[in-house]
Amino acid sequence: MEASQDHHPSTSSRIGTTGSSTGVGERQRERIIRAATLVFSRKGYDGARVEEIARSAGIPKGNVLYYFKTKKTLYRVVIEQVLSLWLDALGNIAVDGNPEEAIRQYVNRKLALSRNYPEASRLFAMEVISGAPVINDHLSGELRLWVEEKGEVFRKWQQDGLMAKIDPAHAFFMIWVVTQTYADFEAQIQAVTGAKGYAQEIYTDATGDVVEALVRGLGLKRDT
Repeated sequence: MEASQDHHPSTSSRIGTTGSSTGVGERQRERIIRAATLVFSRKGYDGARVEEIARSAGIPKGNVLYYFKTKKTLYRVVIEQVLSLWLDALGNIAVDGNPEEAIRQYVNRKLALSRNYPEASRLFAMEVISGAPVINDHLSGELRLWVEEKGEVFRKWQQDGLMAKIDPAHAFFMIWVVTQTYADFEAQIQAVTGAKGYAQEIYTDATGDVVEALVRGLGLKRDT
């Protein structure tokens, strides 16, 4: 699934939405994908049932199977859409851009995605923890190529002394782990902090602290 270079999903897009002027069929597809994201994130692939997804979407089971022939097809579409949103969040970084500002924006967008779509983040985590049986080819194909492509920008910044010499793949892993943990491990963070309003209290603090920690850790500088 291709990721747009200049569209930022953290502010203008959501799981299961493809546009404002969709037809009835496309709107029904979107409703199914939103419902499937929720059910899969709670039950996992094996535990989820098409009947439950249909109930959550408020449509007959036959309608779900009309648009997505099998549960596995639907699951893969949902996972790939989540990944596409995350990759899109990086935006159009370039070697002549501002490294510090580019990564600040990326981290903020990733945190916004975790805050707004925690079920999507948990679903992706469950898939990967289980060995990525459905999307391993997607991870080793499109995601790997994406990391290599964006990593070339990181390497140029490193050569110019604008970023610490960290393997680009590991730099991405650091960003993904830190930003997604607030969705994936919400129960743990909630218990430890005792936050009354999770989204407001935790994400407000994390947005400032996490961004600063990552910027310092990655040794990012402004290109002057």
